[in-house]
Amino acid sequence: MQEDEIDLRELFKTLAKNRKIIIFTTLIITLAAIVYALMKNPTPVYQGKVLVEIGEIQSDNFGTSYFDNPDNLSIVVSNQFENISASVPKGTNKLIELTSSSTNKDLISNNLNSAVSFILERHKEKASFHTKHIMTKQIGETQIDGTPINIPKKKLIVAVAFVTGLILSIFFVFFLEFIRNEKREK
Repeated sequence: MQEDEIDLRELFKTLAKNRKIIIFTTLIITLAAIVYALMKNPTPVYQGKVLVEIGEIQSDNFGTSYFDNPDNLSIVVSNQFENISASVPKGTNKLIELTSSSTNKDLISNNLNSAVSFILERHKEKASFHTKHIMTKQIGETQIDGTPINIPKKKLIVAVAFVTGLILSIFFVFFLEFIRNEKREK
C-alpha cells in the first residue's frame, strides 16, 4: 500500500482498539456540561413591549404629516431613557415599539409608561399649534412576558458538549496513534 492512501479499516481498527478512551473522554466532557447546565440558574430577566402610533397633523395647504419622524423619535426616546429601546417595526411608517428589560416587572411597566407619557406630552405640545390633528396614542396594553428571556438552553448545552467531546476524543485517539507510530518508526 502506498503511504498517501487512507485505509479505512485501519482507522476503524484504531477507533475500536481505543473505544474506552473515546467513551471515557466523551463521558467526562458530557458530565461536566450537565453539571454546568444544572448549576447555571441566572437571575430571571423579563421583557416588556408597547406600541405607540404617532399622530398626524392635517393641514389644508401642506397635506398630512406626522408629529415626529418615527426614526428620529426612536433615537430621542432611546437617548432620553436609558432602560428603553425604541425601534420602528418593519413594514410600518407611523408606529414605534418601545422595549424594556429588567429583573423587576413593575420597573419595566414604569419605564414603558414614562416613555409613553414623554411621547404623548411632546406631541400635545406640538398639537397646540395646529387646529386639525389626530393625536398620538398607545396601541393596546403594555405586554410583559411571564417567562424570562435569559433561560439557559440546558439540553442544547449538553448535546453540544456530547458532540464536542466525541469529536475531541476521536482526535485525541488519532493523535496518540500518530505518536505511537512515530516512536515505532524511530
